[in-house]
Amino acid sequence: MADGSNNAAHIEAVMGASGSGKSHYVKSQVKRLKPKRLVIWDAREEYGELATPTSRLSDVLAGLRSGKRVKLAYRPKTMDEKALKEKFAALCQLVFAAGDVLFIAEELSDVTSPSHAPGAWRQISTQGRHRGLMVYGTSQRPASIDKHFLGNATHVRTHRLNYQPDRINLAQFLDLPLADITALTGYSWIARDMREGVITKG
Repeated sequence: MADGSNNAAHIEAVMGASGSGKSHYVKSQVKRLKPKRLVIWDAREEYGELATPTSRLSDVLAGLRSGKRVKLAYRPKTMDEKALKEKFAALCQLVFAAGDVLFIAEELSDVTSPSHAPGAWRQISTQGRHRGLMVYGTSQRPASIDKHFLGNATHVRTHRLNYQPDRINLAQFLDLPLADITALTGYSWIARDMREGVITKG
C-alpha cells in the first residue's frame, strides 16, 4: 500500500460485524499511512481522534481547495434515509473532483444497496486511481451493499460476520470455502489481494 499521491489503485472493502475489529483496522491504516488529505464519511461518529469532525460540506470543500493538509470527518447529522444518501453523494462528488485523498466510507449499507449507489461513489470505485484516491469502504452487512464497489476492490478483507447471507457473499468474493468464513470468531480475519490472489489471515 502507498499513500494517495501515486497512481496505484488501492480500494479496500473491509467487512465485519459490529465489534469484530474492522474500524480498528482501518484506523491503524490511517495512522500508518499518515495521509496529507483525509476525508471520512463518519455518520456513526467513530473517527474523531483521527480527524476534525464537521457537519458542513462547505468545510470539506474549503479544506480540499486549500492546498494544505486536511483531515476531516464529515458527520451528516441526519437519520433521514433520503437525506443521508444525498449527503453521501455530495461528499463523494467533492472527493472525486478534488483527487489525491484518502477516503473512508463507513457503513456502506446505510447509503448503498446491491442495485444502487450514487454515481460519484461508483466513479470513486471505478476511476479513483486516476484521481489519486485511496479508498476504504466498510460494512457490517456486505450482502446489502453496492456490488460495483466489491467487484472493483483491489483488496477484500472480512472479519466475523453474524448473518449467513453475508458469510456466503464474502466466501464468493474471496473465492474461499464458506466454512473458512463461518469459522471467523473474535477479532480474526481473512483478506485477499485481488490482483495477486494472495490470501492472508490473522
